[in-house]
Amino acid sequence: MQRVRRASKRVTRFISVTLLAAMLVVTASGLAQAKTITIRLPHCCAVDSHFDVGATKFAEILEEKTDGQLQVRVFPGGQLGQETEVIQGVQNGIIEMTFIGHDPLAQFAPITTLLSLPYLFRDHEHAFRVLDGPVGDAIEQQLASKNLLVLGWGNNGARVYTNSQRPIERPEDLRGLKIRSPENPVNLAITKAMGGTAVAIPYGEVYTALQQGTIDGQENAVINIYPARLQEVQKYMSMTNHLLSFTVLVVNKRFFDSLSPDLQAAVRSAAAEALEYQRRYVEEVTSDLIQKMEAEGVQVNWPDLEPFRKATRSVHDGYIGKKFSRELYETLLQTP
Repeated sequence: MQRVRRASKRVTRFISVTLLAAMLVVTASGLAQAKTITIRLPHCCAVDSHFDVGATKFAEILEEKTDGQLQVRVFPGGQLGQETEVIQGVQNGIIEMTFIGHDPLAQFAPITTLLSLPYLFRDHEHAFRVLDGPVGDAIEQQLASKNLLVLGWGNNGARVYTNSQRPIERPEDLRGLKIRSPENPVNLAITKAMGGTAVAIPYGEVYTALQQGTIDGQENAVINIYPARLQEVQKYMSMTNHLLSFTVLVVNKRFFDSLSPDLQAAVRSAAAEALEYQRRYVEEVTSDLIQKMEAEGVQVNWPDLEPFRKATRSVHDGYIGKKFSRELYETLLQTP
């Protein structure tokens, strides 16, 4: 009888231990699932665009670095709204992150207009050195105060003019032309300084406006022009390179601060790797796209840029001491 009772106790203990182990497995599984965080990352442009390349590379790297704890869902093609709407969504915490062009940020942090001054940087490498220093710190601090935390800067190409009327060989050739620019006062001022009529139109509406003749042309980087098929409704592309443009990976600051230090480090590391990849991609693809546009009938010209620099110098004077300090401007110019 005692042997039966001892055996019964052993069976009871075994069942208890087994149940406890099973409960621990279920609990651990539940905790693991609870820790999985999905991050929404919208951008403006088409699948396979350089925006999409940067966003999807970031998603891949971050998921790998966090063993799937942070998963990024990319929304291409303006699915969650136009850039300004998306930035507001990130600012308010409705959306966790976005990958955008830098131009619309001027509506949220005036200091970012500094980046849009014409002929300010020698090239993108010079610009990235500036952004890695005190000038970049000042810009990022003002954006962070608006709940927009910059994770890094990518390449959005050099902006050029396209139109349906004539090659732009000199600034005066823009006179009488209606040219679309993004909703950034500096971009608009550049076209006006050269005599063109600047029109602010959302990027998603540009093709139709060109097709219908509402505007004569637009200014953007080749890396954006070709995927938008603007070569179908434009005859001329003039390589004025009047300003360099940047992509920006931005996260809601409160969301980022809510992550553990390890996850924050993973996010920053993934951003750095993805943006370095995206920068190289843009450089490699741009020259190829110029050749494709020529093959599709667009006349490409490479004007002397000195007259354009002189014509737009007044744009600098209109913003120094107003949107950003002269000290910050001078710091930028002194960056080797």
